Amino acid sequence: MPPDDDTLEEQTLSFQQPERARPDSGSEDPVHLLLVLDDNAPPRRIPLHSLPVVIGRNPPADLVLDGTTVSRRHCRLELKNGQLRLSDLASTNGTFVNGVRLTEATALEDGATIGVGAWRLRYHRRNQDETADADAMERELREASNYVASILPKPVNQGPVRVNWFYQPSTRIGGDAFGYQMLDRRHFSLFLLDVSGHGTGAAMHAMTVAQVLRERVLPDVDFLDPAAVIGGLNARFPMHRNNDLFFTIWYGVYDIVDRVLIFAAGGHHAAYLLPADNTAWPALPLLTQNPVVGMLPAPRIAAAEVEVPPGSTLHLFSDGVFEVIDRAGRQLGLDDILPMLPEVTGPEEAAGEPKRLYDRIRAIARPGHLDDDFSALVFRFT
Repeated sequence: MPPDDDTLEEQTLSFQQPERARPDSGSEDPVHLLLVLDDNAPPRRIPLHSLPVVIGRNPPADLVLDGTTVSRRHCRLELKNGQLRLSDLASTNGTFVNGVRLTEATALEDGATIGVGAWRLRYHRRNQDETADADAMERELREASNYVASILPKPVNQGPVRVNWFYQPSTRIGGDAFGYQMLDRRHFSLFLLDVSGHGTGAAMHAMTVAQVLRERVLPDVDFLDPAAVIGGLNARFPMHRNNDLFFTIWYGVYDIVDRVLIFAAGGHHAAYLLPADNTAWPALPLLTQNPVVGMLPAPRIAAAEVEVPPGSTLHLFSDGVFEVIDRAGRQLGLDDILPMLPEVTGPEEAAGEPKRLYDRIRAIARPGHLDDDFSALVFRFT
């Protein structure tokens, strides 16, 4: 098998079609394409409209895969008798097809997995109609992904509440959403929600709910009252009117004068409060027992409050952070993740580095992208 490389997510890929004529749009010839398989992101599609294609570490290779495990001219794809053939170009680390190192040019079957250094590619052969449909879907997903990115707030590095976050959807667009803002000069609100399911439907529902919270458009709801907010969301988004989608949410309001955080959870697990010096362990769980949002017609919602000492750090994350299968096939849980939280806490002037938590979990998780969306937020109360 090709060697592992934990730095893959920091590597780059570029593709320049060779200067040869592309087939006419009306051609019945099949389209050959590669999927770039990244453990940390959905696959990327590369149609091979013009062949041959040389894969290597830097130009003049047509498909550039960055990283020291890839040779300057690593392998070559060419069309012979209607079949796509792959040959190794005397690369240092070899070229693999379905885990077997190439010793001679090999014809690729549809679905074959190609190993080029630390990179994994999958080959597919499609007809013109299938390719056009896939291209249209790719454009729509890219537009949806850009929309989701535009909704998510920017980190905050100054003021009474500092915020940093890391978000990695399990598919192209995910069903998590989060936000925070000053409600007035004294009160700071924060939330994280997780819609059931995955894909475009869950993502659009999550963004709709997030917009409602951001714009504060729930009628007759006091947004300083977390219980009222969750009750209002439950009335606004019943699952029977929203394609059977429901969601969990953690919502809080912090009084920056009295240093009190009022919070409520709707089916969501606890957020965790750590003191400034990280010495008090375990972390304080902030949880209220309420049903998920959208499932019951008019549930009673309970809220709670906690005093927040200066320098405290709040960790708020989705269940995709801890519902992970490790490399031994064991299901992880909260107890496995909580000891990692102090490592995420940043210096006194910063909120923290939640990507550090993602990197730790990726290192122990089984290969492949995570099964659920990963959302982790860190709030420091100065």
